[in-house]
Amino acid sequence: MTSFNRKSLGRHDFYSVHWFAERERRKARETKMKWICSVIAACVMFCIAAGPAAAANEAGTKLPLDRIDAYARAQFDIAGIPGGAYAIVDRGRIVQAQGIGFADLASRTEAGPDTVYAVASVTKPMTAAVVLQLAEEGRIDLDAPVKDYLPWFRYADEEASSKVTVRQLLTHSAGVNRFSADGAIYRDVKKNRNSLENAAKALENVRMNAEPGAKGQYCNTCYNLLGLIIEAATGRPYEAYMKERLFEPLGMTNASFRPPVDGSVRTAKEYGYLFGFPVEFEPYWKAFGSSQAPEGGAYASAADLARFAAAALGYGTTEPFFALGGLEPYHRAGVPASDLNGAVYAESGFEAKRIHGVPALEKSGEGMGSSSEIVLLPELGVGIVLLVGEADGEACGRIAEGIVSIVLGHPPETVEGLPNFLQLLGWVSLGLLLLGLVLFAGLIGSFVRLRRRRFETKRRWAVAARAVGFAVVGVPLWYLLFLFRPTEAGFYGYPYDFAVALIAVAVPFSLWAAYSAWALALGRRSNIWRRR
Repeated sequence: MTSFNRKSLGRHDFYSVHWFAERERRKARETKMKWICSVIAACVMFCIAAGPAAAANEAGTKLPLDRIDAYARAQFDIAGIPGGAYAIVDRGRIVQAQGIGFADLASRTEAGPDTVYAVASVTKPMTAAVVLQLAEEGRIDLDAPVKDYLPWFRYADEEASSKVTVRQLLTHSAGVNRFSADGAIYRDVKKNRNSLENAAKALENVRMNAEPGAKGQYCNTCYNLLGLIIEAATGRPYEAYMKERLFEPLGMTNASFRPPVDGSVRTAKEYGYLFGFPVEFEPYWKAFGSSQAPEGGAYASAADLARFAAAALGYGTTEPFFALGGLEPYHRAGVPASDLNGAVYAESGFEAKRIHGVPALEKSGEGMGSSSEIVLLPELGVGIVLLVGEADGEACGRIAEGIVSIVLGHPPETVEGLPNFLQLLGWVSLGLLLLGLVLFAGLIGSFVRLRRRRFETKRRWAVAARAVGFAVVGVPLWYLLFLFRPTEAGFYGYPYDFAVALIAVAVPFSLWAAYSAWALALGRRSNIWRRR
């Protein structure tokens, strides 16, 4: 820095230099003050912006959490749901996680955000996420034929089967649907129940109803094949690899495919309906074994699924694939769903749709004793997770979308008046069972009267009409029994009571048809019919 000697300068020169130096010092002070003011202004603006969020919730979100909580609890009460849990994610942070009701009605154990539930088909996006991780690493080629990884794979049409790709499994566009493919396991339940590979090999008799990639139609077994592809690509068992690659890195500490039975993890009881009355069912994993783990076998808490939701949105994890938004392009790519109005089966395992005009990704799950829902709003960075401790997919879906409506500033719908399909089917089954018992009792009474020669009817044609009528109804009933065999009860949500009801009406209808035909063939005038 240059120093000035006053003695060496004239009066004018000295004051000129002094003025110049003073001006520079003033400019420096002004610059410093501007910088300080800018910092203060920025802090004030930050506090103003953060103030309302902090007032709304300690987590620092603007979402109306109190209103969401009140709505969810009210809907559980209206629907009579025994218990469940929900969680809300806002840009990677779990800002709300609450239990509602009871996890165990007998012991009155309360449900909490860490209570574990069977999540059923919400397993699918998790399976898809691991497949896509492996694809990004070059270990799975999404456009390669499935046979490249599973050489034995085939449907009934072997040539068409050879064209099915991994990507088509992800988007439910392999050319089969759940109605044609789900029943393959029942060809040998004992052999297939606890073997993912054996259950998949049973698909060799399933007929395709579309060309691969032609249309999206919901396919449970497609995701079981993806689980086997994970095994083929990694050399590791599916369930173990999911824990290693997804559950542990994302902090899904209670997620598993076999919840421990030692009490170390609070697992909810699973409730459903039998002939319209609520009952406790055996755990999902016991009923299904290992045969369907990749498409619907996971157990997780609301907190676990919230962490997965955050990662699927690209937040809340340091795991490279998710942290870099690895799922984002797969959320946007997919195949239109022919069986869902306006939705798209995304490659990420979610169903892409719009709720109140806002892009959303949704996946629901329903087992014999639980229901689940996960909804992502990518533009807002918000995720909603809902677990319900009974088989009531209708109420679960309505409540989840109601929470979404609140988040988006719309009035939510209520579950009031919404029927529970499985409970309704239970009541129908009870009615059919009673009808079957009445028909059977009537058949016995008619036969007794015939033996005592006291039975009369109006005309021969009435007996013939009765034989034809019972046969016309009985044949479709047996066809239904052929499609939905009683041994299949409990699988893919096929209720036990409906299986019993089908048998209860099919047998007496058939017996009445045979009995009436026999009466006609007998041709006796006495006590069978009276000629006019």
